[in-house]
Amino acid sequence: MASSLSTLQQHLLCPICLEIFTDPVLLSCGHSFCRTCLQQSWTQSPGRECPVCRRRSSKELPAPDLALRNTCESYLQQKKEEGSRSQGVLCSLHSEKLSMFCVNDEKLVCVQCVTEDHQNHSFCSISKAADSRKETLQTHLQTLEKKLDIFKNVKDNSDRVAAHIKSQFLQTEERIKQEFEKLHQFLRTEEQNRISALRNEEAEKSQKIKNIIKDLENQIKEISTRIRESEDKIKDEALLLQDFKRAIQRAQYTVPDPKPDSVPLIDVAKHLGNLSFNVWRRMKDCCPYYPVVLDPNTANSSLSISADLSSVSISTENHQLPDNPERMSVYEVALGSEGFSSGTHSWVVEVGDNKNWVVGVAEESVNRKERIGAIPENGLYCIWRWNNEFFAGISYSNKKIIAEPTVKRIIVILNWETGQVTFSNFDTKAALHTFINPIRKKMYPYFYNTSINPLKILPLQTSITNKIE
Repeated sequence: MASSLSTLQQHLLCPICLEIFTDPVLLSCGHSFCRTCLQQSWTQSPGRECPVCRRRSSKELPAPDLALRNTCESYLQQKKEEGSRSQGVLCSLHSEKLSMFCVNDEKLVCVQCVTEDHQNHSFCSISKAADSRKETLQTHLQTLEKKLDIFKNVKDNSDRVAAHIKSQFLQTEERIKQEFEKLHQFLRTEEQNRISALRNEEAEKSQKIKNIIKDLENQIKEISTRIRESEDKIKDEALLLQDFKRAIQRAQYTVPDPKPDSVPLIDVAKHLGNLSFNVWRRMKDCCPYYPVVLDPNTANSSLSISADLSSVSISTENHQLPDNPERMSVYEVALGSEGFSSGTHSWVVEVGDNKNWVVGVAEESVNRKERIGAIPENGLYCIWRWNNEFFAGISYSNKKIIAEPTVKRIIVILNWETGQVTFSNFDTKAALHTFINPIRKKMYPYFYNTSINPLKILPLQTSITNKIE
C-alpha cells in the first residue's frame, strides 16, 4: 500500500511548488497546476505560457481540474487514515501492540519481544525516543526547507532571466529589421534616382536623334523630288529647253552634308562605373559609426539606453531586469560593450549642461554590486561634475578640482601600453586631467548619469582611402 501511495503521490505534485495540488486548474495543453502557482508564474511572465511546455494559453481563466482535485483530496484522506493506523501498529511476530522502544537495537518492541530477544537491554517510551529523533529530523527538515527556498529563488530568477532573454530577442529583432529597412529604403531611393537620371539622359538624347532623323528625312524627300524633276526634264527635250534655267537651279542643292557622329551616346560608364562602390560611399553618410557603444547588460536598471546604444539617461520607467553578474547594480552606470587590452582608443562624450555625471574607464574586475569611489584604487579612472564643480578622482583623500567650467564635450583617450588615460575639452582642446598608472587589465568605457538629459557618444567622421595593395 505504501509503495502504491508513493507512486500515486508523484503524479499529484504541482510542477511549480512540488506539493500536492491545491485547487488545481487544467490548461489547454493538458498540464495542471495549483491555481495560485499558475497566477504567480503568469504575473512574472505575462505571456500566459504553460510553465512546462511553454505553449501559449488562451486569454480566459483556466478551468478547474475537478477530477484531479477529487483525487488529491482522496489521497490526503487516505494518508491521514494510514497515519492513524500506524499509531497502533502491532508486532509482526507476536501480534501485540508495539509499546516500547529498545535503545540497544533502535526498534519498536512488544512486551513479549522484551522477554525473548531483548533481555538486559535499555528501553524507553515511544514518545521519548521519538522526541529526540524529531529534533534531529526537524534540523534536517529546516535545512531542506532552506535549500528548497534557495532553489525556488534561483528558479524564480531563472524564469525572469528567460523572460528577459525573450524580450531582448524580440526588441533586438525588431531593431535589426528597422535598421535594414532604412538601408533598403536608401537603396530603393538611390536606385530610383539613378534610373531616373538614366531615363532623363535617354529621353534627351533620343529626342535629339529623332529631330536629326526628321530633318534628314525632310532633306532626303527634297533631294528625291529634285532628282525626279531633273530626270523628267532630261527625258522631255522640249520641256528642258523651255525651263532650262530653273532646271539647273533645282538640280543644285547646297545644304552641307550631315555628320553621322553629331549626337553623343548615353554615358554608360557614368551610370555603371563603380556603381556599387559609389552607392556604398553615399550610404556611409547615413550610417554613423560609433567608436564605443554601450552594453545594455551592464546598465543599472534605473537607466535607459538609446536604441542605437550610443546614449544613456535616467529612465522614467521602472525596468524589471535580472541582476546578472555584469550589471552595475548600485550606481546609475553603464559600461561600453567592448573592453580594450592593447593599443590606443579614443571617443567623444557630449555631456551638455548635465550637472551630475561621471566619465572615464573601468577595469573589467571593477566591483559592480557595492558602493565604491571612482578612484584608481578601485579600478576606476574618471572625471566628473557635481553641481557646478569638476573633479578628477585621485584617491580617497585627494580629489583634484578641474578649472574648466564650460565643458560640453569631452574626448577620452586610453593608451593601454603607456597606462595613460587623458581627458580633454573637445571644443577648446584644453587638457583636463591625465592619469598615469600601470594598466594590466582589460579596460571598459564608463558612464554615470542621473539626468534625463543623455550622455551621448558622438560618431566619428569616416572617410574612404583608395590604394592598391
